[in-house]
Amino acid sequence: MKTRIATATVLAAFTVAVILWLPSTVFIGFLAAVSALAAWEWCRLIPSGLSPLVRGGYSVGVAALLLGSALYEPSWVPLTIGASMVWLVLGISVLFQIYRQSKVQIHSSLLLGLILLVPGPVALIAIQQSLDQGRFLVLMSCVVVWGTDTFAYAVGKRFGRRKLAPSISPGKTLEGTLGGIVGAIGTGIIFFFVLMENNKVGVIGFGLWCLITTSVAVMAVIGDLVESAVKRSANQKDSGTLVPGHGGVLDRVDSLLCAAPIFGSWIFLCELGATVAS
Repeated sequence: MKTRIATATVLAAFTVAVILWLPSTVFIGFLAAVSALAAWEWCRLIPSGLSPLVRGGYSVGVAALLLGSALYEPSWVPLTIGASMVWLVLGISVLFQIYRQSKVQIHSSLLLGLILLVPGPVALIAIQQSLDQGRFLVLMSCVVVWGTDTFAYAVGKRFGRRKLAPSISPGKTLEGTLGGIVGAIGTGIIFFFVLMENNKVGVIGFGLWCLITTSVAVMAVIGDLVESAVKRSANQKDSGTLVPGHGGVLDRVDSLLCAAPIFGSWIFLCELGATVAS
């Protein structure tokens, strides 16, 4: 547990520094590197198995596609909305299989990896680069996702009784999941008033921000469940071993990979609507 907490603290501090204070090129390079590592681990979950050469080429390809998509502004809205729909369908599929008490199966593939690994980082890069409050918005999306995980663990540890998805993630409880979502919404509201000028995010007021935060928290839970289902389908407990106390890189960013596209979709559509209205 001490290793887990120490690792999380160091990673969080470094990530906040990259988001808020370091040059944009460092932020972009950081996300490209994280995506490449996540892609390497994703290949490990493909049932047929891939050679190190193919895994390396795929990882480089994911990073290159990410950078290209981030630079091509017309791709932002289709990518984020499309990825959000895919994540949502996969999440509903997992929940349906859990409800039916059948064996949950989601098999990884190279194509599915591109759909799930690329749009989230693209959305974060686009938000940081294109909006006046971009750095704070990226930080707030990360904080909401981190809040979901943190509150889910704390509430589940103290009050958890009913298992949410015992076949794929035995540690998750219904109480913890609901606590994580509520805690994340509260965290998002606090950061909204602390960090945003005039209590607005661009054209987004408080009511819409609460809706956005709720959707981000729910998608963070879905991302975690989907990745757990993929790992169980591949008979793997963790995606890798690169992060001490946490497993692999993919294990750490799965929630954000799912939540970032829906966050980006909201932001881009609100900005687009404001532009059309003006």
